[in-house]
Amino acid sequence: MKNIKINARHLIIDLFLSSAYPQLTIRQILIAAKLFNMSDNGIRVATTRLLNEGMIESVERGIYQLSPSTKEWAKVILNRKNGIKQTKEWQQHYLAVFTGTLGRIDRTALKKRERALHQFGFRELETGIYIRPDNLAYSFEKTCEELVLAGLENEAKISIIQKFDAKTVALIPSLWDTKQLEKNYEMYSQDIQEWLLNYKNLSLNEAATQALLLGRETITLLMNDPLLPSPFVDEHARNQFAQNVQQLDSIGQKLWQKLYENELAH
Repeated sequence: MKNIKINARHLIIDLFLSSAYPQLTIRQILIAAKLFNMSDNGIRVATTRLLNEGMIESVERGIYQLSPSTKEWAKVILNRKNGIKQTKEWQQHYLAVFTGTLGRIDRTALKKRERALHQFGFRELETGIYIRPDNLAYSFEKTCEELVLAGLENEAKISIIQKFDAKTVALIPSLWDTKQLEKNYEMYSQDIQEWLLNYKNLSLNEAATQALLLGRETITLLMNDPLLPSPFVDEHARNQFAQNVQQLDSIGQKLWQKLYENELAH
């Protein structure tokens, strides 16, 4: 496995994402930290910072959960982890978002807008016009609603485009780095499959830490996947990757559950 580094802040969030439970105790977090050679003090400082930033919240003394806003973000990840179910057959139509009248002076609004559009796989066709294939399983109304919830301004105009001229059709696939997407599907599928074959030969501690780190690598890919239809990408390769992630996630949760039980029994 690759040598992946992780800091205290990321470890805490990743523990929530990889846990079968919605809440974690500070003792569980410290048990995990020990496996990554992190100090108790460093973890307590990171926990306090995450609390102050509103990323996590205290349920009661020494027990934490993700805050509502972070849960929304986590839900997107977990939906992707549970399989690529958010697509439908593509009818050659495109979703388009027009942002030309929204302005770019408010940097915070601009950042939120661009993050929301990127999260839903939109790319800029030309200044102020963002498009993606209309293959998301959401209804048009639900897509509009979800985009606004993700940070797009209410004033943005959203449309379905049925046809582009031939020159534009030829240009559109280049808006996404589809070769890199397919390379990632193959590479991470292979990494996960190798781990699935070998994890039973590892100690519980090593298997659990590797599952978390490998899961962490897939989060970026899952979060940023534009869910493009064929012929843009190989959908079979993406679905295979999603199935591998599901397996990794399921086994990883059981490993961490067992690890916590063993440590807390002492």
